Amino acid sequence: MKKYIKTALYLGVVVVMLSACKSSKTVSTVDNGIRLKGGELLEAVINNTPDFESFSSRLKLTLPARRGDVSLSGYLKMQHDELIQISLLIPIIRSEAARIEISPDRVLVIDRMNKRYADVPVEELHTMFGTDINFATLQALFTNSFFVAGKTEFKRRDFSSFRAMPMSADNILFTRKSKKFDYSFVTSRVNNRLVSSEIGVADTGYSLNWLYDKFVEAGQTTFPSDMQILLKNSSKTAKVSMELSRISVNAQELAPTAIPTKYQSVSLSEILEKLKGE
Repeated sequence: MKKYIKTALYLGVVVVMLSACKSSKTVSTVDNGIRLKGGELLEAVINNTPDFESFSSRLKLTLPARRGDVSLSGYLKMQHDELIQISLLIPIIRSEAARIEISPDRVLVIDRMNKRYADVPVEELHTMFGTDINFATLQALFTNSFFVAGKTEFKRRDFSSFRAMPMSADNILFTRKSKKFDYSFVTSRVNNRLVSSEIGVADTGYSLNWLYDKFVEAGQTTFPSDMQILLKNSSKTAKVSMELSRISVNAQELAPTAIPTKYQSVSLSEILEKLKGE
């Protein structure tokens, strides 16, 4: 069990590296069977983006392992534009074993089993991993939203930077390129929703693909309760699954985690090395 918690922590940090309105939104639906095109579809999909200030759900995290997939339970919590928090629990006793907390300024990784933590400024991560992907990008991946890397908000004037191409009768692909990354968003013309987002590192074969399914109602919004995360390189693909249940929105405000005084502070490099080696 201990090694799976460590694997989950490690993959969580890797995902972090690779990778706003109130309830006045109007949910867009298919009207009389008419399939929207191009910019109309993009607008409709944005109107269907999950809308919340705070979010909480139970989490079932399934990870690849040598002898088959392994599932862990926990919680996913978010405070819009402020925090993303993943807690992993020890089975049966259900006490917290580990936590990953991401904010616009820092990433906090807490290993409660070994009483240690890494508290890292975002600028240090940019230098370490050579990427400027920010909190807004990661939040968009978790919340089934369009994004433009490096920006804190996706605005309608960003439409012009995307190229739309039909994939099938039901789906349209929106693409955007930058010097470092290639972005692909697959949208459904059946329900006017974003069904997958992909970030590819230009000319390397590495990519992160985030798939969305099983949308459920949560307050005045909807949210994908099933997410598949594919970490790819030129030779293999690692798959991480997240199943969400008991989703609630705007029930309580999420505050940053207080680090216990007796925990040992370690560098992110050190905690990653230990996670890989133990």
